[in-house]
Amino acid sequence: MKVKDSVVIVTGASAGIGAAMVRRLAHKGARVVLVARRQERLDALAHELVNLPGERLVLAGDVTDQAFIKQMVAETMARFGRIDVLINNAGMGHRSDLAEIGAADLDLITRLNLYAPIYTTQAVLPVMQAQKQGQIINVSSIVSVRPLPHLAYYTATKAALDHITRGLRMELRHTPIVVTTVYPGRTKTEFHQAKLGASDNRRRIGVSAEKVAKAAVHAIEKEQKEVYITLFDRFFTLGNRHFPWFLDKLFGRVLVR
Repeated sequence: MKVKDSVVIVTGASAGIGAAMVRRLAHKGARVVLVARRQERLDALAHELVNLPGERLVLAGDVTDQAFIKQMVAETMARFGRIDVLINNAGMGHRSDLAEIGAADLDLITRLNLYAPIYTTQAVLPVMQAQKQGQIINVSSIVSVRPLPHLAYYTATKAALDHITRGLRMELRHTPIVVTTVYPGRTKTEFHQAKLGASDNRRRIGVSAEKVAKAAVHAIEKEQKEVYITLFDRFFTLGNRHFPWFLDKLFGRVLVR
């Protein structure tokens, strides 16, 4: 798929990986729909990109709200007449012992990490099927293959998203719609500061949001199905597959507070 002039919806576009994706898509000449809850952040990002090719449409709202999602699709179609790519990037972290997670936190992280990408996918699929082209990209996490202490429910939601994505890919195997999973590892963004639950003041290391965005846009151009950002992420997945007992022992010793 050519990125130039394609219509791409990016959820969670106001910061971090989402904002980096918007910037890279704009530089490539895409027509980008910026979706997030923070209107002022979206407006500032759109203004930053005003001299780049393509167009921007800012839609502020909650992607766990099905009424807003219907509005998002309707306004995108009214403006551009098509939807080529949906990037389900919005998500929320959570850090606490499983025994301490409250019902409100469970509900919020489930709605944002699972229900939202399902709702948006259901909303755009009829458009893509009618135009006989499209790509759905779900941004998961490398920890979806490996539960970690204090992050059990967050990793569970990402594992569930992986299964949803693979299931959808099989359901659409005889159609021209591509379904992609992107697996970022540790990334230097404000994601960890915005997470729910207990604080974690450890020094943050990782790749840049721009590197993740570059890989995601490359996945559009090459219609890739699964995308890992670094070689370490690939080895982490293989290590979990072949030596899960070792990683249980390692992370239990290193990460349990």
